[in-house]
Amino acid sequence: MTRITNSEQVLAAVRAQLQRMAKRGKTSQTSHAAQPETKSMSTRQMVDALAAIEGLSDEDFTRGFVRALLTEEFGEKVANSAGFQSVIDKTTAVISADPELRKRLVQLRTAS
Repeated sequence: MTRITNSEQVLAAVRAQLQRMAKRGKTSQTSHAAQPETKSMSTRQMVDALAAIEGLSDEDFTRGFVRALLTEEFGEKVANSAGFQSVIDKTTAVISADPELRKRLVQLRTAS
């Protein structure tokens, strides 16, 4: 049996959220009258706010996205823990090394 590490679980959560947001982005462009879920709205607002910051590097955008996503996923208590920044750093590094994830983040950023 293969063991799944914590970092693999985090990356799976990031991938899943990016895929959900990409799908919602396509449908929300055609139907702005639909009421989005509360959770997706807060995520969308976060992405829009990050995308609106002029001069924000791709790495800083990714860090902000990862921080917000993981805080939403695991809660404020985890986000305030001592090792949380390390998780963000590692996740950002893995995302930056994955061409597919980088591409999805660029699409997400430009769609905002």
